[in-house]
Amino acid sequence: MNKITFYTYKVATRLPLLKISSFFNIKQDTGWKEYVKIDRIEIENILKYSSSKKAVYLYKYGCITFIDFNQNEIYIFLEYLKKIFVELDNKLLSKFNDTHTIYLTSDDTVALWKGSEEQFHYHNKTNDIVASVLAKSIELHKIETELSDVLDSSGKLISYLNKGSLKANTKKVISIIAKCIRFKYRSIESIKILDKPLEFNRTIEARQTFDVMSEYFELKDRYTILSDRMNILDSITGEYFSYRNMQAEKRLLLFEILLLSIFPLLQIISK
Repeated sequence: MNKITFYTYKVATRLPLLKISSFFNIKQDTGWKEYVKIDRIEIENILKYSSSKKAVYLYKYGCITFIDFNQNEIYIFLEYLKKIFVELDNKLLSKFNDTHTIYLTSDDTVALWKGSEEQFHYHNKTNDIVASVLAKSIELHKIETELSDVLDSSGKLISYLNKGSLKANTKKVISIIAKCIRFKYRSIESIKILDKPLEFNRTIEARQTFDVMSEYFELKDRYTILSDRMNILDSITGEYFSYRNMQAEKRLLLFEILLLSIFPLLQIISK
């Protein structure tokens, strides 16, 4: 039984697919919006030896999936990307990564994970789909991790609101709010990664493979939980801005009262 191993890393917030495609002379195709695929010829030029079974997928949201690379080959490829001015984040790379293996039989069927009793036809989109779902899972894990951190910080904001001590912690509060807003801004486009790419929705086999792999990595369930937690974050920041608006209204009311109290005094003085 042959096997194919996929290694996925989160290497940057985003990858400049236009620059990468231009460098490797890759034409815009159906996968253009989601990823760029580097095939045998380009890989052999980088590694300097034959690599017929290898492939690399670079996703716009900053993930890279390697097929049948060893760790030294992955290092060589990443260093090559740096030479063409693609900035990589080593902290992300070391923190967000995963490996997945599929198993091929002699009659062109595939077990999509170890121990799977169900066999599927190994078609020309199988590798593309597995690589894509693994990358989506890693990106989702990154968002989940960031959201947990932001929610922990926003818990302090709730504490300040309950105690009425926002003024005493102005710098901390501003830092927390900025952190929440940055996260929401960065995650808006990333959430779209869970959509099924059109190229994986054109045949029954491709749809089935994508759906089965998505279920295996629990993408839909994780997304539901993520959405619920993001709603909590929205409610927390909403409470803060409501509080600030209420405080502003109070200050305006006090200012109006002050003006009304000063007006009769001015009339007396003017006489």
